[in-house]
Amino acid sequence: MAIAWGLITFFVGALYGWLSPGRQSKSRLFVNGIVIGLILAAVFAILGYLTEVPPIGLAGMFGIVVSVVVLTLLFILGTWIGDLIEGATNRGRTRTS
Repeated sequence: MAIAWGLITFFVGALYGWLSPGRQSKSRLFVNGIVIGLILAAVFAILGYLTEVPPIGLAGMFGIVVSVVVLTLLFILGTWIGDLIEGATNRGRTRTS
């Protein structure tokens, strides 16, 4: 079940990157990914703690902190890949800075 948390986070990030209008600047995408990823990762880490299924298999406060960091990085990676997919599919949107 631990892998599912990471996959969900990655796919939500990819969906966010793909649905964002236009190619995003990587720095703004990174900052937005950190903010949204931290929130999403914290929610998943707390849900994992409450359901006794930690997101990356580590228990306790250390596990929660590491889970938040890993899930945030997965969200950012998904966001970048989603943005690349949007650019490759050329959906006719304009570039924003």
